[in-house]
Amino acid sequence: MNNDSKKKPKIAFLGPAPPLRGGISQFALNLARAFRERDLEVTMFNFIRQYPDKLFPSGSQFDPECTAKDIDIIGSFTPYLPYTWCHAVRQIRNNAPDLLIVSYWLPFFAPAYAFIISRLKDIKVIFLVHNVVSHERWPLGSSFRDIALSKADKLVVLSQSCLEDIHKLLPLRVARRTVLGFHPIYDSYGQHENQAKEIGKDTFTLLFFGLIKPYKGLDVLLKAFRLLLDRKPELRLIIAGDVYGDSSPYLELIRSLRLGDHVETHFRYIGDAEIGSYFRQSDLCILPYKTATQSGVIATSYCFDVPVIASDVGGLSEYILPGKTGFLVRSEDPSALAETIFKALDRELLTNMQDEIKNYKKRFSWAALAELILGL
Repeated sequence: MNNDSKKKPKIAFLGPAPPLRGGISQFALNLARAFRERDLEVTMFNFIRQYPDKLFPSGSQFDPECTAKDIDIIGSFTPYLPYTWCHAVRQIRNNAPDLLIVSYWLPFFAPAYAFIISRLKDIKVIFLVHNVVSHERWPLGSSFRDIALSKADKLVVLSQSCLEDIHKLLPLRVARRTVLGFHPIYDSYGQHENQAKEIGKDTFTLLFFGLIKPYKGLDVLLKAFRLLLDRKPELRLIIAGDVYGDSSPYLELIRSLRLGDHVETHFRYIGDAEIGSYFRQSDLCILPYKTATQSGVIATSYCFDVPVIASDVGGLSEYILPGKTGFLVRSEDPSALAETIFKALDRELLTNMQDEIKNYKKRFSWAALAELILGL
């Protein structure tokens, strides 16, 4: 980084950005805006396409409604097309940033990242590591990951669980460069609307939100929900998110458990403009994950002051204060999940947790994460 204290550092991002959809894209955009608010020059070097269509069977990779006119976003390369990588190198060199922040979460992108970074000189590189261990298996995934992450000057992870994975799986020279950060709370969804939820007296509503993959444990929640209905027949469940693959197993489970009258399914991508409508009608957000590192869904739920019940796996416990902002439960245990949800369905308790969330999220701002990164 330039030693002239009068010159403000120039920031660049490498990885997904709008109009590419997904949590990693939104995370990078929110962080980029935090740097812009410091009056720093920011450029995002985006993927032209993120995946081949065969690896993305859940609709379009793009959200045409997701725009960012306040940030310079340049489509630079396609990670699975090596002949495009040199183009990204040239663009980044011409931009000449002091700091390049790379979004890492899958080994699929590691070869492209390693190639590009190895050809950039005099630019400090920080990897923002969302996942160290992939939820899916990738051929040579660990080797590709290790090569890419070893090229960083610093790594920032978002949970203690990820930090432990770094120390366990990567060489000491990489682990020593790793810093523990945090996942900020989103503040960009419906920010001009009243965050408070109108709490009804009779009906409680549960929400399962986000991209649906097997490790997210929707099957566990549906089984728990059947147990809950026997005790609280007025209960509702909203499922809002695109299914990665085939939705028919979930629809069949809903049918076989006789849940149809109580479950509202929205098996599609939920754009930013719609997110608030789902959270504002929900009392609890449920994350019955079988594995995890951290989750942007928790940060989104807290944005709307909605408490969270999540499996005690990975780094999820680091973002939940039991009894204050939500509850933790054993993973893959429908009975335990049902019992925890039942205990949380108390109006006074839910109101108190909403107040706790308001205090909690003040400590985890995008500005604070930007400050941590600049301090490196």
